[in-house]
Amino acid sequence: MSYFSLSPVEFWDETRTIDNIKISALQELLNASRATDAFKSALTNFLKTPTANANIRYQVGTPAVKIVRTIMKLLEEFPLLPIESVSIKANSGCSTFAGEIHVEPENKKFKFLWDCQWRALENDVKNNWGMPDQIKAAQDFGYQCFKLFEEVK
Repeated sequence: MSYFSLSPVEFWDETRTIDNIKISALQELLNASRATDAFKSALTNFLKTPTANANIRYQVGTPAVKIVRTIMKLLEEFPLLPIESVSIKANSGCSTFAGEIHVEPENKKFKFLWDCQWRALENDVKNNWGMPDQIKAAQDFGYQCFKLFEEVK
């Protein structure tokens, strides 16, 4: 069972979508990255059963989909960064996910703010009542809802 969608994930299919995360898009980011094989394997396993492991650590109660979105943004923004493991410390709100991701082996830290309400406002995504539609923005833009993703010096 996938905790993302509560549907069986017994296979790895690059055309599959889990909570609007396209496996093919994630695979492209992984292939273009300097992530280790162990990290790539850990992330693939995380999609099947989202539990913390030696390569992907985070606080209890953190939504798995927000972990994957954060890793995808890291892979996109820093494809040349070697990635062996990540540790994410963040606060998850209804429309936000804010915190830090620590990346080994180079001991790099990045602060981030994922904000689907901000993305809805930026792209004029509105619901039937004319309000910013953060749910639609999160679904349509996924990991592109990061307002901030930068290295902590």
